Amino acid sequence: MTQFEYVAVLISIIVGLALAQILRGIGRIATDKSSPKPYWVHLVLTVYLFFYVTMFWWWEFQLVASEWSLSLYAVLIVYATLLFFASLLFQPSNLHGIENFKDYYYEKRRIIYGTVIAINFWDIVDTLAKGAIHLTDLGTVYIAGTALNFALSVLAIYTANERFHQLCVILLTGTFTTNMIVLFSVIE
Repeated sequence: MTQFEYVAVLISIIVGLALAQILRGIGRIATDKSSPKPYWVHLVLTVYLFFYVTMFWWWEFQLVASEWSLSLYAVLIVYATLLFFASLLFQPSNLHGIENFKDYYYEKRRIIYGTVIAINFWDIVDTLAKGAIHLTDLGTVYIAGTALNFALSVLAIYTANERFHQLCVILLTGTFTTNMIVLFSVIE
């Protein structure tokens, strides 16, 4: 077993738990009549997280050729753990007291978007852990997308304006999709 395979197993388990939490939540919304009433903004944000987690797993495969260190390992474990934590926030296991996801979303928006900020910050740490050249190679699309995500998330923490949140999830999803298509569609 290579170092990459050894590390990838634990990361894959954490990522798999995050995906299972997200899929369980979406499945519950789709099939359980007693489930809290869905809210499209929350649902789009959940789908955004689903694709973010899957793309994290896809992108990290490039590390197969990396020289491993404890610091790189720690960066990846923390990143995967943040994604798992986000999955618990976006699709909580315990629905006791949640009547609808609209109220849940606005009640939890500070911690939800605080987690989005932490994930974006940690993505920068992850990127820098792979070398400054790696950050430069990602270029302005990555930097602009990350800056936009930070700005939107900070504003989402401080405002409960429904129109803003509707626009926010559309922009977050659009920025993410653009980054994935432009930067990560092919792993070399």
